[in-house]
Amino acid sequence: MARAYAAGLGGVVASEEPLASYIGARILELGGNAVDAAVSTSFALSILVPHLGGVGGDYFALIMTPDGKVEALNGSGASPSRLSLELLEERGLSAIERGPLSIVVPGMVGALYELWRRYGSLEWSKLLEAPARLAREGFPAPPSLASAIKAYRGVLEADRGSREAYLEWAVEDWSLYRLPGLARLLEELSEDPRALYEGKPAEAIVEYVSERGGVLDLNDMKSYRPEWVEPLKSSYKGWELYEIPPNSQGVVSLYILKLLEEKPLYKPLSMERFKAIVDLAIPCYKWRDLNIGDPRYMRIPLDKLLDSHVLEEIMRIKAEWKGGGMSGGDTTFYAVVDRDGMVVAGIQSLFYPFGSGLTEPKYQVTLNNRASGFTLQKGLPNTLGPSKKPLHTLSALIMRSEASGRTVALGASGGHYRPQLHAIFVTNIVDYGMSIEEAINSPRAAWDWSTGRLVAERDLGWSHSEAVVVDRIGVANAVEVKGRVKGGATDRRGDGIPIALP
Repeated sequence: MARAYAAGLGGVVASEEPLASYIGARILELGGNAVDAAVSTSFALSILVPHLGGVGGDYFALIMTPDGKVEALNGSGASPSRLSLELLEERGLSAIERGPLSIVVPGMVGALYELWRRYGSLEWSKLLEAPARLAREGFPAPPSLASAIKAYRGVLEADRGSREAYLEWAVEDWSLYRLPGLARLLEELSEDPRALYEGKPAEAIVEYVSERGGVLDLNDMKSYRPEWVEPLKSSYKGWELYEIPPNSQGVVSLYILKLLEEKPLYKPLSMERFKAIVDLAIPCYKWRDLNIGDPRYMRIPLDKLLDSHVLEEIMRIKAEWKGGGMSGGDTTFYAVVDRDGMVVAGIQSLFYPFGSGLTEPKYQVTLNNRASGFTLQKGLPNTLGPSKKPLHTLSALIMRSEASGRTVALGASGGHYRPQLHAIFVTNIVDYGMSIEEAINSPRAAWDWSTGRLVAERDLGWSHSEAVVVDRIGVANAVEVKGRVKGGATDRRGDGIPIALP
């Protein structure tokens, strides 16, 4: 396996796309801090892999300041004020998967601006220059984008804006590709960071969604604000663990790890090891589906989520290998650390590839389908309702050990797999002594929430009778701080590379 690790004293960026990593590293080189680099990296990814984490989606981040304080930013959007169970009944719908009613307010742009407002050091407009140039002048289409356009052609053909953005070009791996509408958007955002919510782009999005039968309105857009929230803090065998609180599912990672703490260790690539994780994950997921959602509707306060009685409640759930319904889609995660040790773990997503399938034509904003993350079962925290945030699959993790003086930030695409992936990565590092590169590149297996089946990567060598064999489960990235040395690693499953500064 080719090495996918880079280290230096001046910081490092690890993302799924080499150009995005370079753009972020270039901001560090110009004197920006980790937040400045994160903003540029995020916008670059929204151009390079718009089907995964574009500006029409959501964003979450964990930030560790140089003095060791960890903060969380929730950049998820709420459902339109007119979206309700009654509306679905009126339209004869029994589910939302894609389409105009699957769209919630896109939170990513507002979250990046809020992140910069609190911690950024370079001019905002400077951070958008390189991403805008990518969209305006063109870039070699990553294999991820080219293959997604082919795989989801039927979804894209059904929408005028998506056809114009993605199907008018013969897109092949590394062929020249342009998104001039997104360039126009970034140029407007460089002058007015709230333009997506209050300016002409907001008006264009609302008009197009309405034309297609959606209920997103201008007041929904104008009222959006990201939220700084207290991260959830737990531990695993002497390491501090930080995750993003609900409406993120991040707490599920902490539950699995806390329950694993007293379990025996198995060989790292054995079926026994992965089944031990799955046997604990299943009741955690089932508890999640009954109890996690928009915090305003949860019966358990956020500061009580990690109390011992909650773990006891989880373990009383009968663990059945049974599917939970629709699965999640795809995402892109990146991590940055700067010379001073500030860390950003950022994750952005439309949910399914190309989200709702709707792309506003003028600004080429492909809109999310996060409303499909709601349940239509009445009476739960995550029941669909107006102006409400859905249960979110996005999460990120920071772990640190005072004993070793080491901090690691990591995450992955993977939708509902993500809590299991985080548990695998943490135990790879803590229990099996793997480097961050080994930890995220090692073969993995997990329980599929949507089907109730065990899914295993081909490299594990398992038979089809033992598991559903696939090429990959998610794409991960990670950075670490070891004294003055900053390192980063990317996943062989993706196209990315880490870029470090001396």
